[in-house]
Order: sequence, then structure tokens, then C-alpha cells
Amino acid sequence: MSNHNYDAISESEQMYLITIARLIEGGKPEPIPLSDIAKEMSVLPVSVNQMVRKLEGEGYLHYLPYKGVELTDLGNQNAFRTLRNRRLWEVFLVDHLKVSLEEADTMACTMEHVTPDDIAQRLANFLGDPAIGPGGQPIPNLDSDQVVREWIALTELEVGMFAEVADIEAPPAVIRFLNEEGLRRGSKLTLRAIGSRDSRLVEVETGFVEISAEIAEMIQISKAKDWLLVNNSKKH
Repeated sequence: MSNHNYDAISESEQMYLITIARLIEGGKPEPIPLSDIAKEMSVLPVSVNQMVRKLEGEGYLHYLPYKGVELTDLGNQNAFRTLRNRRLWEVFLVDHLKVSLEEADTMACTMEHVTPDDIAQRLANFLGDPAIGPGGQPIPNLDSDQVVREWIALTELEVGMFAEVADIEAPPAVIRFLNEEGLRRGSKLTLRAIGSRDSRLVEVETGFVEISAEIAEMIQISKAKDWLLVNNSKKH
């Protein structure tokens, strides 16, 4: 991903771009209405209108009257880069310094704007190049133009394959049970066996967990990395 114009963009402009990118990431189709941006950032619509005009003039957005905005390639690049920095720092703060996710998000929001590419890459290498942040959101890859990654249900994984939990769409009691068993957003797992009633035996960091077919359908796994299709036994 090019560094073109990244250092010249202000922190305020970056915040608008990543807000739009996160709305898209959350399933909001483009063009994104200006009212949605104002609500998400807790600012007045007139402020959004002024910033949108500025960002369009700088080549980061396309503005469609009465509809909203779309990110240009340059806008995408800047948003992805900033989001990558934020989520890498969140992983470091939560996993290595044991900072709460809420506090880590606040700290990373500041650090994301001042992290050079070489430091971000060294941080990614140190962390093992994670694909998912501690909040369950994907970490953009600088060589990709995609923030939103394709997820599949755990039931679609084949025996021996390695994956990372991207999301768990289940009742709170089920989520608590899975968390206690070592299955949460960002957890690595390997599918070891499929039972006669389509239950799944998965191996996680803390050991083995047997999951019913119904619950396995609620667990979404990341399909973003090549290692999803690699037998985990080859990695040791």
C-alpha cells in the first residue's frame, strides 16, 4: 500500500476516514449518509458537510448529493492503514500488558495516528501477524484493499484445519461457556474430529473442547489467512 499523502493528512481527517470505513465494515452499504457519520462521531451535520467537501477536494472521498459518500482508493488506503495501527496496538495492550479492551481502545486511538509503517510492521511481526483484534474486528493487511474479511461457520472447517475465531453469534450463556473453555474472538483453534451427530472436537490453547453442531454454527471463523487451509500439523 502506498504512503502517498498519508503523512500530510490531519488526525481529524483520518478520524473521518476510519469512521466511514468502520461503518462499511459493520455492514453499512455505500454511499454512507452524512447523518450516519455525524451520529457516529457525535458532531454536528454542518461539520461533517464541511469536512466531506474538504476530503473530496483532496481525493479521499466521492460525494453523491442527497445520498452520501464513498471512499476512493486513496481514502481506503489511509483508513486501512490507520485501522491496522489501532488494532495492532490493541492486541499488544490487551494480550501483553493485560490492559482492558476499553482502555486499550482509548490508548490505541491516539497511537494509531503517530505509528510509522516500519514500526507497525515490526509490531505485527512481534505479535505473530494477527488477523483479528481483541474486539473481534479484522486487522487490515497493507497489501490488501479489503478491510472486511470473509468468514465461515466452524461447521464448514475440515478436520485438521487451523483457524481463528472471528465472531460468536450466540446467547450470552453460550458465549460465557465458550469463553470459559478458551473459545473467544481471536482464539486460535484446530478442528480435530467430527462426531456422529456432527459435533466438533476442537483443540484450543487450553485443551480440547467438544461443541454441538448447533453451537458450532454460531461460531464464525476467519477465512482471511492462507493458514486457514493448511493442516496445523505442518506448522509444528
